[in-house]
Amino acid sequence: MGRRNKHILISIFLIFVSEVAFCQTKADSLWNVWSDSKMEDTTRLEALLKHGKEIIKKDTDSVFTIADIGYQFAEERNLLEYQSASLVVKGKALYRKGSYVEAEDTFNEAVALGREAEDSLSVSRGIYGIGSTYYARGEYETAIEYYKRSYAIFLMLNDKERMGDVMNNIGIIHLIQKDYENAEKNLIRCHELYTEAGVLKSAPLNNLAILKSRKGDVSGAVELQFEALKINEKKGSDYSIAYTYMNIANTYGQFKDDENYLKYTQKSYDIRKRIGDKAGMLRCLSGFGIFYDKRKEYDKALGYYEEALLIAEELDRKLSISNLLLNKGLIKLRTDQLEVVLVIINQTLEINRKLDNKKGIANCYYSYGMYYKKKGNYDKAIYYINKAMTLAEGLEIEQTRDFAKALYQVYSDLGQSKLALKNYEIYIETRDSVLNLENQQDVLHQQYKYENEKRALADSLNYASQQQINHEKLTQSKNQRTALIIILGLVTMFTIFAINRVRLTRRQKRIIEGQVVELNELNDHLEEKVIERSKEIADREEQLRYALEASNDGIWDWKVKSNQMTFSPALYTMLGYAPYEFKEDSIEIQNRIHPDDLKAMETNSYLDLILQSKESNLITEARLKNKAGKYIWVQIKGKVVSFDQEGQPSRVVGTFTDITSIKQKAQDILNAVMKTEDIERNRISKDIHDGLQQTLTVSSLNFQKVRKSMNELPPEVIETFGTAYDYLQKSITESRSVAHNLMPKAIVDFGIIKAFESLIFEVDKSTDEIEFEFFHNFGEHQIENQQIKLTLYRILQEGINNIFKYSKATKIDIQLKNYEDIYMLTIEDNGVGFDARQVLKEGSGIGFKSMKNRLDAVGGFLEVESREGRGTTLLIEINKKF
Repeated sequence: MGRRNKHILISIFLIFVSEVAFCQTKADSLWNVWSDSKMEDTTRLEALLKHGKEIIKKDTDSVFTIADIGYQFAEERNLLEYQSASLVVKGKALYRKGSYVEAEDTFNEAVALGREAEDSLSVSRGIYGIGSTYYARGEYETAIEYYKRSYAIFLMLNDKERMGDVMNNIGIIHLIQKDYENAEKNLIRCHELYTEAGVLKSAPLNNLAILKSRKGDVSGAVELQFEALKINEKKGSDYSIAYTYMNIANTYGQFKDDENYLKYTQKSYDIRKRIGDKAGMLRCLSGFGIFYDKRKEYDKALGYYEEALLIAEELDRKLSISNLLLNKGLIKLRTDQLEVVLVIINQTLEINRKLDNKKGIANCYYSYGMYYKKKGNYDKAIYYINKAMTLAEGLEIEQTRDFAKALYQVYSDLGQSKLALKNYEIYIETRDSVLNLENQQDVLHQQYKYENEKRALADSLNYASQQQINHEKLTQSKNQRTALIIILGLVTMFTIFAINRVRLTRRQKRIIEGQVVELNELNDHLEEKVIERSKEIADREEQLRYALEASNDGIWDWKVKSNQMTFSPALYTMLGYAPYEFKEDSIEIQNRIHPDDLKAMETNSYLDLILQSKESNLITEARLKNKAGKYIWVQIKGKVVSFDQEGQPSRVVGTFTDITSIKQKAQDILNAVMKTEDIERNRISKDIHDGLQQTLTVSSLNFQKVRKSMNELPPEVIETFGTAYDYLQKSITESRSVAHNLMPKAIVDFGIIKAFESLIFEVDKSTDEIEFEFFHNFGEHQIENQQIKLTLYRILQEGINNIFKYSKATKIDIQLKNYEDIYMLTIEDNGVGFDARQVLKEGSGIGFKSMKNRLDAVGGFLEVESREGRGTTLLIEINKKF
């Protein structure tokens, strides 16, 4: 017997060694094919890429090198389909490393090359890979769209195995979304496709098992998982066997069968450790840690978390690192090891922010709150737990329950009964919802125990009967009466045991039935609440829709990475088009913006303004060309609503609002103000000219008469009289100048050119330090519009005034030009200059404000070009038909 056992052990060992050797030999043989330069190029590339797929689960880093080698080799030989295939392998490696955005870019490049090569298989693989990156990031609807596109191509190619892969992934998404009907349909179809393709894959069975366990069919779930295990054992795939063991463990864990949970998790871990599957080891160690954490065996839990953390850091699995650190920090918090808690939470929050993991960020805020509560800093505790509550809304109900309970306790400690009551109500409501689910799980657990005990009873009776028969055969003796008595005694004992067991099972059944009734009542109450909440949500959505329709705002949605834009119908209507009459594209809007407004933006696009802003939002105004070719004023609003894992904006949403009527009213008001101001200036100028100047002139004439007969007066009287006479002459000159400046007579009498020449002549007389040059091309042309003439004249006055005050210039060049549609005025000096962008941004230049107001009144444009030490140029444009 001992020799037979020895032979069996040797046989098992030889099988194990040959299995490992076979796997290694397969990879090595593929590498040898690649290394053989005598082989066809395509054969070598096929072998190289298959080699990458063989080792990707064990040595992801090496796959990058293999993919790059394959890409370069294919590129040198212009084999586009193999360039695409190499990029697909690289994308899979990036996916396994958790670099989802980079993986998506790589898959997109593979698709482009596949299309160029007209290779449908390469295109479909790349599209499938893109779908997987969206699946990993939780963007399930987008993932399903890409999966369906890849499925259509696989269907055309009649590639049933890959069709099955797609159905499996879509089934998993429906499982996550709790759409169990569609999940089951897709997973069953996946299994059928694998069967038709003649391939052994356990994935759909494992996923159907998860579905059954969620529906409470534990025995059905375990049965499917063991069926999956047989498939994997038949294939000899250690990786898949370990994966199935973990699924079996999780099913047992869901129904609190701790013994079987630990048993199958350990089986999974042992295989993964043997084959070097570190990602799988990480999952098992994390599972052990969570198991002992729930049992409050914190030392054991910390040991497993630390071991798992080392592997997660080695694999650079950011999400796993974050979860393990947070679990570790919470144990330290519970055990009052506060000195390290804050460092751990800070580190965890930084990782979750980079991953844009809202659930993780909420848990970090909650941990901050509990830390500060323990430290006695209730203000900070309330602040952080409230932040956690806000972020957790719409995520997991257990989070909301725990956060509300923590706030209730803090407010109770502070004596703030009103806030405490509010959070207590939230806590009770969410707790009841969770309890409903837990009660349902308890009922299922009781059913599971009942079934197990029934099987155990049957097994024990069968076993006892078999033992009795064997005993009877072995112990036939002379005293058959004694044997019969013993048999009868045993039968009596087992009968009593069976009766007691039946009574026990009946009692348990009655308890279960009572719990089922109670659970049904709770479910009915929950359904009422769900209906009520659904109605509230529908009412809110309807209100929002009505509000948007009433506002007539055009809504736009921009996905930054793919540069995909969507517009609401109102945007097309605003511009005079039928809905979707032009393409949904950012360039369409960009090309409609008025050139002057594009200059003012100082960026290539209004979208860049949003991405560059510190607050990640934008409110600006611009003119857009409508279908009739006319410009309307719109207010552009935009806000970044989501970020990718690197913290870069990934989605922007905004509105266009037609503000043409508001702008027109503002311009009308500004025109009225400017006209009123000019009328008032004219009135004051006339009053000075007709009143004050007449009075001063009459006074001067009288003074001159007196002056002729003053020779007999004392010298001091003559001197005083002379001083008064001089001041009178100055007053006459200054009043004439003021009247001229208020309403230059030259504009009214002789036109804009004479007015410019007169002003420049007067200013030139007053200084020897500045040289003036004036050029125009008006000829006989006259500006008929009085408001345009006054605007140009006032801007020239203000510009010269600013140069005198600040520029220290020695030369001023003034040009007034008449073009077909516009009048253009430039004022250029060679002074010290200034930071024009800063002055205009801060609005600190009063002179520039005045110029801008006047130009706005006539629809004009002002551009200031100046740099420190290089002089200043003002460019003014006014449309003749403003």
